Amino acid sequence: MAEPFGIVSSAIGIASAFTACVDCFEYIQFGRHFGRDFQTSQLALNCARLRLTRWGESVNIYDDPKLGRQDATTAEIQLAKNALLQILVLFADTESISKKYKLTAKAGEDLSAYSASDMDPMMVALDNKMKGLAIQRQKKGRFLKLTSWALYHRSALKDLLEQTVLLLDEIERLFPAPQARTTLVQQEAGAIGDKQALKLVEDATMGVDDLLQNTVKEVIAGHQYSNIGIKGQAHTGDAFSSGWVGGAIGASHTYDSIEVEEVGKALIGNKYGGKDFWD
Repeated sequence: MAEPFGIVSSAIGIASAFTACVDCFEYIQFGRHFGRDFQTSQLALNCARLRLTRWGESVNIYDDPKLGRQDATTAEIQLAKNALLQILVLFADTESISKKYKLTAKAGEDLSAYSASDMDPMMVALDNKMKGLAIQRQKKGRFLKLTSWALYHRSALKDLLEQTVLLLDEIERLFPAPQARTTLVQQEAGAIGDKQALKLVEDATMGVDDLLQNTVKEVIAGHQYSNIGIKGQAHTGDAFSSGWVGGAIGASHTYDSIEVEEVGKALIGNKYGGKDFWD
């Protein structure tokens, strides 16, 4: 395998490979060829980074060498590490393409990159929110110290995202941690909160993060309940864990004909932290 950014794969563990992958997203910029679309392109990258950090958090990558699976084999852990290293290769390739393009660009061509000051206020807030969610899961600080580079063509971004998503699919297949990832994605949607921002995320997650996209769709649509009869105990929406740290999502609730018998007990929406409903 190639040694992206001078990293010798045999010299680092999977946690360091993960940290380096998260780092890479911070160094990508967008050239003027993208026009105002650079904002949605940045958002798509943010979604991919958030998905990566969600996986890392769900498997406790910094503290659990088995990645949440006590039956995990050395070969499976190596496969996950190789996938992370391959993500690094993808980013290193985009850097090489960027450098080559700058060397062959026509005289007078604008090679400057967009910055946060070029973004709409809502996109700046959303960018900061998603970046903050990702970085707080990167518990050992930065691994890479690089100079930023710009993407100049949509095809380069398309290839980067498509190949990164395939590798994320692979590591999630090897070490799925579905319950933890579901809890984390609900926290993400709750932290984003604003419905307009959630709609932007829904569009940006297309082909990048199905779990976040489906969660956001549910939040935007709200909860609808009709013709429900409860005799015992029932939980039909929301809840989350006692470790919940995000804000309330604030989705709407629509109720139509719900009956709870005298001895019944029901949670029909919300409740993010604190005592568990079933306790």
